[in-house]
Amino acid sequence: MKLNINQLQFIKIDKLNNSYSVSLIDNKEYEIIKGYGNTVVDAFNDLHHNLI
Repeated sequence: MKLNINQLQFIKIDKLNNSYSVSLIDNKEYEIIKGYGNTVVDAFNDLHHNLI
């Protein structure tokens, strides 16, 4: 099963120079917590690690 990241709600993905940031946002698009990584998956894992 492939994940379509466009269907994720309350997640914002930004591409920086050579890395990515993934943010958990509220319904007004304020960033609550952020994760960073060299890939989108690494950034999601960092975001998840920051939540625990």
